[in-house]
Amino acid sequence: MANGEKPASMILFEEMLDRIRTGQWPVGSRIPSERVLMAEFGHSRVTIREALSMLRALGILSISQGKASVVQKMDAKLLGRLFPLMLSLEGERTYQQIFEVRLSIESRTAYLAALNRTKQDIDELERVLAILKSHLAQNIEQSLESDLRFHIRIAKASGNPLFPLLLEALSGFVAYVQFLSCKGDQVRRERALHFHESIVQAIRDQDPERARVEMESHLRTSADRMLKSGLLKKNSQ
Repeated sequence: MANGEKPASMILFEEMLDRIRTGQWPVGSRIPSERVLMAEFGHSRVTIREALSMLRALGILSISQGKASVVQKMDAKLLGRLFPLMLSLEGERTYQQIFEVRLSIESRTAYLAALNRTKQDIDELERVLAILKSHLAQNIEQSLESDLRFHIRIAKASGNPLFPLLLEALSGFVAYVQFLSCKGDQVRRERALHFHESIVQAIRDQDPERARVEMESHLRTSADRMLKSGLLKKNSQ
């Protein structure tokens, strides 16, 4: 195999993913047997099994009682496993690129949350905010979890179920960056809390433009701090 050339199992894995994506292998269906796949794709049994193993490891396929592989429904956990793989397949992605995606998503979720929020949404946001405030004062690792829950709760309040799905898929990378950003810095954590309180206030007041601006300011402040600090470079070496 030449340098840079994908192994046959990876090519086959991507072809199988495409069949699932296009509905040729719909959710809940049993995929063809190894013998049929060997004839159809023209690969050895070893290559077929390697590709199937990757799909099973990611949770895209499961083994039924009859030992047939069944296509599973995509959910946030599955996307969370697929997202790092997709990034690796497409090449290196920088923090700046991930930030741009997150900024686009979360500016919109805050805007829509202010328009569509219910009393239950506000009650939940305030509950998560109270937990976050407590965790920031006590345990940075717990605060990361509650911070992610806060942002996902806003996404849910937007009324579009795809937004929380996408944020959960990004959550692993976001948590890592947030940990580096606020580690050992109480002032930064308190500043982040202030942003969160302002975002909740705008959503409570049903002021979509202010909610969008507050969220964007929060994310840009965090991103600028990370990019200027050099922490990402240090931790990638």
